[in-house]
Amino acid sequence: MILDKNNLFIIIGIILLSLFLIYQSNNEQKIISISGETMGSTYSVKYLSGDNLESKNKKIIEDILTDINQQMSHYIIDSEISLFNSFNDTIWFDISEEFAYVVSSSYKYHNISNGLYDITVMPLVNLWGFGPKDFSNPPNQAAIDSVLSFVGQDLIEINKDKIRKKDPRVQIDLSSIAKGYAVDKIIEYLNYEDIMVEIGGEVRVRSKNKVWKIGINTPSIENFNNDIEHIVTLDNSSLATSGNYRNFYINKNNFYHHEISPLSGYPIKSNLGSISVLTATSCMEADGLSTALYMMSMDEITNFFTNSNFEGLMIVSNEDNSFDKIFSENFPKN
Repeated sequence: MILDKNNLFIIIGIILLSLFLIYQSNNEQKIISISGETMGSTYSVKYLSGDNLESKNKKIIEDILTDINQQMSHYIIDSEISLFNSFNDTIWFDISEEFAYVVSSSYKYHNISNGLYDITVMPLVNLWGFGPKDFSNPPNQAAIDSVLSFVGQDLIEINKDKIRKKDPRVQIDLSSIAKGYAVDKIIEYLNYEDIMVEIGGEVRVRSKNKVWKIGINTPSIENFNNDIEHIVTLDNSSLATSGNYRNFYINKNNFYHHEISPLSGYPIKSNLGSISVLTATSCMEADGLSTALYMMSMDEITNFFTNSNFEGLMIVSNEDNSFDKIFSENFPKN
């Protein structure tokens, strides 16, 4: 068979088109999902991509989480935070740059809440049975008063990569913002244009071609099936939720949860089942704000949203076990 020039061009064109279609098929963008366990909870990462880097990205995610846990988890006995908490002195203690950044950031939420958000609450967390230490019964007033004498964020100082206690009994807890910080680090490191990172309910998304729908759980202690109370459409933003329905116990018909006031020494009493905070900034910001605001009164929370650029959803529990949703002005309602 003899090919003339025109036929040869046609055949070459068909071959090039076939190769292009194969390339497009192999690089068609799809949602990649990676998940696992971390920080006493789970994580989920989803991103839109045509690459084949799932195994590599899984390792990157796990390495980031391992590194942050080694700095900020009080369940790891040789983590930075555990070593600092057990350090029985008031001299300066060397810490990593990331650890220092998270501790320094916590002062913002301490000030917003007039001291109700306080990372030195760790001794009270242990006293009430929500830490890594053995626990038998809720504490009495004498035990609470004793611990309150060395709880207060003014009892720690931080200077660049050093931190010190003013009372050697002081211990800190970063669980209220460590997950949000980890979300930020993962999303910024992977740097996909369309990505969702969630750790223990704290979420941040980036969006170019996709919007993300995130469910907010019904804040009931009987919500064993993770029922959803509200769905939020997120686009280049962060969402974090704090509440009393995940980490709790019941003793002699009394309900105790992990959100403990550093001022009274008791778990916060409120009919606010949960509060979700939406930010256009970091997930650590949303994480810290949701914890700080949960500690405050409903009037204080409403005033905060009225006078800030942040948005929120408060889910209030009623005596008949129903729930009411209270939205800030621009929180997505659909």
